[in-house]
Amino acid sequence: MENRFELTPKELKLAEEFEKQHEHKDVNKGVIGGHISYTFTPNGIFRGVRITCSICGDYEDITDYSVW
Repeated sequence: MENRFELTPKELKLAEEFEKQHEHKDVNKGVIGGHISYTFTPNGIFRGVRITCSICGDYEDITDYSVW
């Protein structure tokens, strides 16, 4: 299995929805606004994707299991 840290179209849509929900306009996010993190976890079959907001601590598994 090749490790490719890219989002599928389905994952991208879920990520965009998550980011809209976590804009936190009332909070100073610094110059670049880097409060959203992506974690890619290779597992031998494909890889999992988790998106996290560092401001509120919320996270979501956005893995597209249909490609496994």
